[in-house]
Amino acid sequence: MAEVNKEKMGVSVDNKGSDTFNSEVGGKDCKPPVLSDEIKRKLEWFDYYEKNGKNARLTCRHFGISPDTFYRWKKRYDPNNLSSLEDNKKNRKPKKLREPTTPQWVVDRIKELKEVHPFWTRKQISIQIKNEGMSISLATVGRVVKRLKKSGLLQESLIDGRRKRTIFYSNQIPTGYQEYLSLLQLWKRPP
Repeated sequence: MAEVNKEKMGVSVDNKGSDTFNSEVGGKDCKPPVLSDEIKRKLEWFDYYEKNGKNARLTCRHFGISPDTFYRWKKRYDPNNLSSLEDNKKNRKPKKLREPTTPQWVVDRIKELKEVHPFWTRKQISIQIKNEGMSISLATVGRVVKRLKKSGLLQESLIDGRRKRTIFYSNQIPTGYQEYLSLLQLWKRPP
């Protein structure tokens, strides 16, 4: 399996394929290093790579992995530190994130409008900014408002501890409905 690399770490493989710890390196009180299946699989890649004359393409074909994947792990691999083959899934954040390209004066203006008119929709804000000479999409206004709320620069507009919502019930009678009904009755009467 991975004899060469494991021996450097004090681990050897017996004929059954299980990992045993060399007492010479670790001593009686040391526990053998625990290798995950993921690390063992990658060690197999590198052992096969070494045994076949450092032919990366052959290794990739044999294990069914892409060359990009192999070369990425080859670059990370440190024979003296087998934990370098562990995939740190929590730290996959890109090194460079996209920065917002909205001009700062537009962000400030959206913040001002939202503070003065807390119940304005993004469409109303977009129309106001367009009237001031800058065309901006509804999605951009929404992203800016979301970013401002997330950073704490803009507070959620509240009335009596709740968000203002207009709820229409099916049993509500709109204004002028009684007049409408009386007109219908007048029109339906025969002359």
